[in-house]
Amino acid sequence: MKYYDHFQGIFQTDSYDKKTALSLAIACDLAYEKQSGTISSIVEGWGYKFAGFKSVVKKPDIDTQCFVMFDNDNIVVVFRGSEDLKDWLANFQAVYDPGPFRETKAHEGFQDALFPSVMSLTNLIDSAGPANKRIWVTGHSLGGAQCSLYAGMLIEHGYKVYGIYTYASPRPGNGVFEEKLNSRVIGPHYRVVNTGDVVPHLPPEPFFSHPGKRIILKEESKEDSDASWLEERYEALRKFIKSTANLLDVADNHRLSADDESYIPRLIKDLERSETQEK
Repeated sequence: MKYYDHFQGIFQTDSYDKKTALSLAIACDLAYEKQSGTISSIVEGWGYKFAGFKSVVKKPDIDTQCFVMFDNDNIVVVFRGSEDLKDWLANFQAVYDPGPFRETKAHEGFQDALFPSVMSLTNLIDSAGPANKRIWVTGHSLGGAQCSLYAGMLIEHGYKVYGIYTYASPRPGNGVFEEKLNSRVIGPHYRVVNTGDVVPHLPPEPFFSHPGKRIILKEESKEDSDASWLEERYEALRKFIKSTANLLDVADNHRLSADDESYIPRLIKDLERSETQEK
């Protein structure tokens, strides 16, 4: 099921905004569409202009698909994840490369998958007139890691990145990269994690780290403190061990819109609860 009609808009806030979180997750889901005409039509229905679409898929290492949309105030760069999570997890390796910022390190595979799209993607941003607009970068799964790395590249080359929301992202770089990206993003910077999703636990600490403040999606509510982190990790790893015989099982609560336990349905429920409480 697709949730394109649930798009709420993107709002300028310094803190976590549920409408923005839902809308950017829906944009990430749209990035899985294979036809640029389909993406353009839906984006225009949301009130945005479509700057362009980029897809570079060269298995097994290169798998990047993204698009750029904009309005009078915002430019939004959207990355999708890998279409074949089973192959991606099976071939998963954690190797360092020099990162976007000086003295930082990035996951080699994530960064290699991003590089072929960087120049053309940045040209799309330039065509949207970034001087007086807020730049947002968002992504799901592998696209979440690419989102963080690309945001670092933009910042290092003089672009001002206003906000970042990632969903189900693996750890993209080392602790120094985490610190530098956190300090350079102007506005909200959040990573949304679904209960039991194992992918955000990869690659392992302490060699890799997560930028952004963590938001945990649960069946009944969202959690933004670190108090339950060990419990969440234990549960995710327990499910991972149980499902190693069939890696496709790992994907069920990792996807954006597969079922009621996926990211977008839980974001919708969380927003509806808040709106009910406000009445």
